[in-house]
Amino acid sequence: MWGPLALAVLAACTNNTAPVTNPTPVSVSAPVSAPTPATVPVGVAAPAPLGDLAVIPVRVTYVLRALVPSLDSIFPASDSLSAARCAAIGLVCHQYSYRREPLRLRADGPQLFIDAPLAYRARLGTIGGAAGVASCGYAPEAMRRATTAMSTALYWRRDWKIGARDTKLAATLVDPCTVTALGVNATPTLQSVIDRQLATFAADAERTIPQVGDFRPLADSLWTSFLEPTALDSSNALWLVLDPQAVQVTPFAGNGPSLITTMVLYARPRVIAGAKPAVLRKPLPALTLGTAPADYSVPVSVELPFAELERRAAVLLAADTATGTVRVDSVHVRGVRDSVRIDLTVSGSLRGRLTLTSRLRWDAEARELRLDDLDWSLESRGRLSRVKATLGAPLVGRALRRATNGGRVALGAQLDSVRTELMRLLNGPMAPGVVMGSSVRTVQITDVTATATAFVVRARLTGQSGVWFQ
Repeated sequence: MWGPLALAVLAACTNNTAPVTNPTPVSVSAPVSAPTPATVPVGVAAPAPLGDLAVIPVRVTYVLRALVPSLDSIFPASDSLSAARCAAIGLVCHQYSYRREPLRLRADGPQLFIDAPLAYRARLGTIGGAAGVASCGYAPEAMRRATTAMSTALYWRRDWKIGARDTKLAATLVDPCTVTALGVNATPTLQSVIDRQLATFAADAERTIPQVGDFRPLADSLWTSFLEPTALDSSNALWLVLDPQAVQVTPFAGNGPSLITTMVLYARPRVIAGAKPAVLRKPLPALTLGTAPADYSVPVSVELPFAELERRAAVLLAADTATGTVRVDSVHVRGVRDSVRIDLTVSGSLRGRLTLTSRLRWDAEARELRLDDLDWSLESRGRLSRVKATLGAPLVGRALRRATNGGRVALGAQLDSVRTELMRLLNGPMAPGVVMGSSVRTVQITDVTATATAFVVRARLTGQSGVWFQ
């Protein structure tokens, strides 16, 4: 793209401007096309009421060197005209060459800065005249030095790409370029040509950056992975459903060699027993800006339905009381906040319903739900005392404890599975050069209760998550 640098040398032969030893850097705004809906910056918008949802901020680190190959393609590291080229009008022929140092990229807040020192030289002659009658920067002289710099503001586009706008440019010729044989100062003309070339580079960069900085595949991948239920046990009887609700991003914030943003997913995770839940079909929602906490916070409810407990207890009690005068025909379990009520339907010498109650207790060390104060209600105890051949409380208690693994409902394993599956979703390669890493710092039990149909333990997982584009 820097080929027209030769025009500066051509113009120098007819430019008699007084020497300028300290040219003022030029700032030229690159042309920007009219914005389309995709390029319109995203405005700040709060998500719909999120309640007590999981908040999963994924810190995204975009290493700026990922932009270099694309920028190099529009600003070659070197260019030259090895054979003399003559102007269509006039008798002047010219040669030139330049080379630049590697592009240096850094970010500060939303601003991206690109600069590169370069060195150049030029040779002039006349058609039919002696070759190389004038030169600038050829041996034994050192090549002339110049610096080029560009800054641009980065923003989120509605199509999940990095946008660039408000570009500012500066080109400075550090060394004046005086053509030796003619004594002409080509610095002002060369300055204007480099300014035009830098503006072309800026316009190309504004078109290239969104193509390289496309975050939609990452957002789609995360969103889709959260839609798919995942099994928490080998029998596929427990399922983790994350159920994503919304997604936001934070404005870009540079820290030198990298560009930082955070993608925040809001989800409603829960554990479901039974057959695999249907896969949710939700498209990736529109991108909105928001804020992000440092850590993710994932509340999870683990439920153990009473149906399986009822079935197991009924089978055990039916077998244990088959030869007695009081038989257990069915078992019904229901919960009320921190207590569990167990109703037994009995027949034989005592007909009707007997009731046992227990308060729930979470054993933090064993990570188990305990029913260790199971006892008859006052009414049931009175009814049992009126029959000679009674259904003894120890017999019922023993059967129920056998049905609940000794009065203990082990939910710790399910919490471990939730943690494992969350880490599986938030770790590993996501695409070539894109790696995700996460950790769980704490698993805190926040509530232990019972609903009408299940034991419920509510926990909160906290930790950190990040993605690196390299």
